[in-house]
Amino acid sequence: MKIKGKAFWAKVRTPETYQGNPVGYSVQVEMPEENLQRMKDYFTDKCKNEQFTDKRCDGEITLPIKVDETTGRKTVKVKTKHFYVEKATGKQVNKVIPIYNEYGEIIPEDVLIGNGSDVEVACNCKFFYDSAKKWGVRLYLQSMMVTNLVKYSTDGSDEFEFKKRPEGEEADVQEDEVDF
Repeated sequence: MKIKGKAFWAKVRTPETYQGNPVGYSVQVEMPEENLQRMKDYFTDKCKNEQFTDKRCDGEITLPIKVDETTGRKTVKVKTKHFYVEKATGKQVNKVIPIYNEYGEIIPEDVLIGNGSDVEVACNCKFFYDSAKKWGVRLYLQSMMVTNLVKYSTDGSDEFEFKKRPEGEEADVQEDEVDF
């Protein structure tokens, strides 16, 4: 399945960490409210009428929907582990999440996805049933396509279009190049 919307907190190049330990890759996707409700209705129906027909499902479905306390923004969090275990050797192998541009080309590893980028996230859904009050769907990240990149910059220089120069090199600024 695919989820379309605006990306926030995309940790798809390096794993998200918790208390200093890597926990996996993730991205939060803000969808239009009507699509979010459609998704919720679809999964509720699928759980009750197909997946858990022989079980009691009280209350609301559990979905990975996060609500930002300050802005009220609702996002769907899609995540996956940052490694897998190779069956033949038993060794841990780091995962790489493929990220494509709108033309289907791989986006280079050094390009980070900034908040507000338009994305389509391909994910797998896994249904779970723990009890009558705790049942639902988890979404696992497979790949991502960025249709409108908002480039993330760790030092802020990209935002203001500063030109970086190597350390120790003199500035070559002409008077007519200076903005006032």
